[in-house]
Amino acid sequence: MRPRFSLVVTLFLVSGATGLLYEVAFSKLLAYIFGATAYAVSTVLAAFMGGMALGAHLGGKRAARVARPLAAYGALEILVGLVCAVSPATFDALTDAYVRIARSAPGSLATLTVLRGGLTALVVIVPTVAMGATLPLLSRVVAGETGPGSERRLSILYAINTTGGALGALTSAYAVLPSLGIRGTIWAAAIINVVIGATALFVGMRSAPVEAHSKSIELPAPPEQAQAAPPSPAPSPAPSPSPLPDREAIALAFAFASGFLVFAAEVVETHLLALLIGNSAYAFGLMLSVFLVCLAFGAARAPRFAERFGDRALAVGLGAAALSLAITLPLWDQLPRLFLFAGKHVSGWSSREAVRALAAFAILAVPTIWMGSTFPLLLHRVAARRDVAARVGRLTVANTVGTIAGSIATGYAVLPSLGSQGTLIAISVVFAIASALAFRAFGGAQALRTGWLGLGAAAVVLVVVLPRWDMARMTNGANVYFTAGPPPDRIEMVREDVHGGVTTVARRGELLTLYTNGKFQGDNGAEMAAQRRFAHFPSLFVAREDSALVVGLGTGTTLGAIAAYPWKHIDVAEISPAIVEASRRFYAGPARGSLDDLRVRVALDDGRNHLLVAHEPYDLITMELSSVWFAGASSLYSREFYELAHARLREDGILQQWVQLHHIHRRELAAIVRTLRSVFPHVALFVGGSQGILVASDRPLVASRARLERMEALPAIRETLGGVTMTSLFDELVASEADLDRFVAETEGGPILSTDDNLFLEYATPKGNVLDYWQSLRATLAMLDGYRTRDPRARHLGP
Repeated sequence: MRPRFSLVVTLFLVSGATGLLYEVAFSKLLAYIFGATAYAVSTVLAAFMGGMALGAHLGGKRAARVARPLAAYGALEILVGLVCAVSPATFDALTDAYVRIARSAPGSLATLTVLRGGLTALVVIVPTVAMGATLPLLSRVVAGETGPGSERRLSILYAINTTGGALGALTSAYAVLPSLGIRGTIWAAAIINVVIGATALFVGMRSAPVEAHSKSIELPAPPEQAQAAPPSPAPSPAPSPSPLPDREAIALAFAFASGFLVFAAEVVETHLLALLIGNSAYAFGLMLSVFLVCLAFGAARAPRFAERFGDRALAVGLGAAALSLAITLPLWDQLPRLFLFAGKHVSGWSSREAVRALAAFAILAVPTIWMGSTFPLLLHRVAARRDVAARVGRLTVANTVGTIAGSIATGYAVLPSLGSQGTLIAISVVFAIASALAFRAFGGAQALRTGWLGLGAAAVVLVVVLPRWDMARMTNGANVYFTAGPPPDRIEMVREDVHGGVTTVARRGELLTLYTNGKFQGDNGAEMAAQRRFAHFPSLFVAREDSALVVGLGTGTTLGAIAAYPWKHIDVAEISPAIVEASRRFYAGPARGSLDDLRVRVALDDGRNHLLVAHEPYDLITMELSSVWFAGASSLYSREFYELAHARLREDGILQQWVQLHHIHRRELAAIVRTLRSVFPHVALFVGGSQGILVASDRPLVASRARLERMEALPAIRETLGGVTMTSLFDELVASEADLDRFVAETEGGPILSTDDNLFLEYATPKGNVLDYWQSLRATLAMLDGYRTRDPRARHLGP
């Protein structure tokens, strides 16, 4: 007697959720070590998916000899839980190994890629292999017998696991990670894995053994082909010179193609949704959950679809995916209109998140449902075979390898070359070609003459006549605050890549404004004064000008002001090559040509990772970053990051960090200040051009008047000061040390430290985006005025 199907799918639903929780938590922990560059993220993903593929391969080969596959599945779930439970303890050792090897081969992307992949595999190989083996094992529990029941159960099993992944994505962003932190999430998921594993083990051991077998049993040809086939000719002594591949080889090729195309589409759609829906951790969790829900729905409907179309089902599904992708293409540049409309009617954080969910679902639902049916239709073809586990294992390996290839090839080659619209068009066309090939491979020659072949043809015709997207509308940032400024005169530059998303330079008259995914990064107008103060405020207290690090290039205006000082070496860590290109092409004046300064070295790297592998100390670290609420940006506001910066500064070195004063609640601002103060004993908060600038050091923040006079005499520095004196900059110091401590102590809700584990800022700061810009800025400045340091020159200016 088979175990109850409802129990199996419930266990696999929860397993899918915990698997996604592990993936999110591990990705965050590994990003702290390897950085958040696209190369690092892709390497980690490839290691994850590679482990899953290996598990599917081993599970498919061994499952046929397992008498109680449900019990074996339970043992694997327990193994996953136990290994993952102890995994956080391995990350410190992983960090030390990475730093030692990375320092021995500085600047070698190949070495770093191999190193990241190898070290990731050391942590994830056991749990990912175990996870990958679960579907082949459970396929023997729910399928492997003649009749439609096997086919339906296997498709539902796959769909329910994908639904679990969607549940994990949603709860990880909105509940689990904000409440439990990274390690708490891992431990909670581990406990759940052990529980479901023990349940499966208990039920599996009490169930009757499943008949073991090892030989492949071929099903007869479909009835329509059997009837049409002519009598077999007499054997001929002449061998066939080029035999066609068998049907399983064709199925494996389509499994690879399905994984490649679905993940290629996911790369582009996630890239676009970051631009059009949001960059916060909530937005990414929302996008992923919607994508997985739609894939699961497509998988669940695959059996009924197969019953209707028979051997033509895969071809029709691929054609429908092509056509639905083409039909939705014109909707992408209309999404900002939805946010502008909603901004007039909804103001709460929850309601605005619902609008994001609606936008994601509207644009993803139809094509993703059709894409989600393709791989389950291949599983459907093998579900009634007695060797179902081996077949499922091989198909899963091919599909998983396809996902790795699709995500990497699309992110690094196709998307930068064709842009997002061109890439979606290419994916639609390839789906159409795959549909025609599937008609020929599985439907026979007669199927090519049916009307269903027109789905792919219609998609190809449609994408040819579609208009180009309105990039000015798409990059207006309407999703951020549910409002947008006047449209630009024209877009001077658009660069799309997986490193920095969509980078644009918009022109309004003589004003050139730099945006990343629609979010303001700087301009050549009024913001230049504030951006130069990012350099001048910390430079008040610098003891020597040997080596400086600028994290985040932006327009390069801050770098230009830093380069005005007599530094010997200046390093720049910028994650996006498009930002470097924009600064060089459009902001050479504000940046004072600093990118061509022989003292300046630009590293296309994550700032935190750059500091992690750096071994020479810095006298100044200055950071010009996007808002704290960007997903991953809070890792540069955590205690662990400040400790890393502290370790890379000389004893009298200075750290400067921008902090937003608008769209932020008092508690989050207090958490940033308290966290910085927990590492650096001396901290001051300046406000220049309505921008907050924190300056921190191990030594008292006392400037030398004589040194300031020498610096001010330099023409380059006078040029960047904009007519003010260096001593007058102290008038923009708002609060320091004891006054900042008082601000933190009097903040309601209790003192909070931002850490790599608790992710407080990552999940708290996005909620401030519902605040009005000017009201929140005025409220923050008025509140800080109550903690103003009296006579800052007397306290912070020496002889």
